[in-house]
Amino acid sequence: MTTQVWGARRLLAGAVAGLALAGALLAPDRALAEQPAPVAAALPGVDGDRIEAKYAALGGPSGVLGAAMGSKTCSGLSACWQDFENGILYWSALVPSAAYAFTDPDVFDAWQSHGSGFGAVPVPGGIGEPTSDTFCGLPDGGCGQHFQSGSIYVSATTAAVRVDTAIRTGWAAEGWERGAVGYPTTDTFCGLPGDGCGQHFQRGSVYWSPATGSRTVRGAIKDRWAGQGWENGALGYPTSSTFCGLRDGGCGQHFQGGSVYWSPASGARVLAPEVVGRWAGQGWENGALGFPTSEPFATADWNGGRGQHFQGGSVYQTRAGTFLVLGSIRDRWGAQGWERGSLGNPTSDTFCGLRDGACGQHFDWGSIYRTRTGTFTVLGSVKTAWAQQGWEHGALGLPTSDTFCGLRNGGCGQHFEGGSVYAAGPVAGWRGTPASVVLRAVRDAWAARGWENGYLGYPVTGTSVLSDGSFSQRFQGGTLRVRNGRVY
Repeated sequence: MTTQVWGARRLLAGAVAGLALAGALLAPDRALAEQPAPVAAALPGVDGDRIEAKYAALGGPSGVLGAAMGSKTCSGLSACWQDFENGILYWSALVPSAAYAFTDPDVFDAWQSHGSGFGAVPVPGGIGEPTSDTFCGLPDGGCGQHFQSGSIYVSATTAAVRVDTAIRTGWAAEGWERGAVGYPTTDTFCGLPGDGCGQHFQRGSVYWSPATGSRTVRGAIKDRWAGQGWENGALGYPTSSTFCGLRDGGCGQHFQGGSVYWSPASGARVLAPEVVGRWAGQGWENGALGFPTSEPFATADWNGGRGQHFQGGSVYQTRAGTFLVLGSIRDRWGAQGWERGSLGNPTSDTFCGLRDGACGQHFDWGSIYRTRTGTFTVLGSVKTAWAQQGWEHGALGLPTSDTFCGLRNGGCGQHFEGGSVYAAGPVAGWRGTPASVVLRAVRDAWAARGWENGYLGYPVTGTSVLSDGSFSQRFQGGTLRVRNGRVY
């Protein structure tokens, strides 16, 4: 700092002290005796000679402050200061234990512009008196200084700005200017909803409210939060700082009204509160769902359902609950129209651990099963017939095709490992046509006679196993009896 620069600061300091005194004289609740006129170069003991002691501790004329540019000046009993080649020493009765050095003119100017009072009546909402010396040597040529109600920081690329105490807490937790958000680029701004405050930094922002504390928000998550209205949007204030180091280079953050998660592959996505619990329960981004790939959306459920897609599946909230739909089962459900298709909404989670490594899931009007041979839908009364004979543990085993319709007279059918199920009409919905199980031995003979298009038509009963080990089944056009592959 040059002598000329700090000479200008000396003139300014004298002007500010005079203005502060005038304000004190006009204040009706303070007596004139409490604010006597400034006394130049006198009263060496008002500050307990702390200015002299601090100057000596900083090296005197050969130290950081350089030579004295004038004598110590005091403003009554409230404050004293002295100008030097490279700064100012200042003592206040409001912080009587020590004098503090200003060695950066930008910090000093910012202090005065933020209601320092310069030893006179404290300014409501002002930053107050210094509680540290100016400290420099920070990254990017930065300097800072702490005060009663905050701090002021400056760097080669950012102006000197005020950081209030509440915001400073969150910034400090992230590593001050060396942390993820860098230096402040705006002053702290308050008057936000819920008595909140905020401040923007080089690589992010810090927001505070009485209900949530001081939290940093940065990167793509900050942009997504901003895009939905900052603290005025559905997410409200952050309840955690941005946290990174997640799978695949991802980051996340929790807010009053939900969460935001980001990864390079999926982008930044808002998670609805009703979805977060299910996602968390299956391992957050480390579980089968992975990161979210869509925003929450309304579904066709009459009860105001909500859904959200993830890398490995989806979460759907319906009138029956909130369910996970995973992997190829989700893909098959989506291919048939999601909840607007023939299956309707999920009524269970995806469940695995079935015979031969299969997985399944139930929906309003059917089910989907993933097997070694593919992923198949099982609809309406076909599903009912399969369930009645023991699902995959019964004689039919697992499905080997989807339910197929459009057969003669509107009929439907489906093939399984151990046979088939057929109905003479539509199977979907609560009034689906009853379906009959046709076990493999009878099915092969029926197929040889033209399936439902042959003279036998559709089955009207299930396959029966007789006492002699033969199979019997009645059809629209007659009865088939099969024993050891021969038809009787």
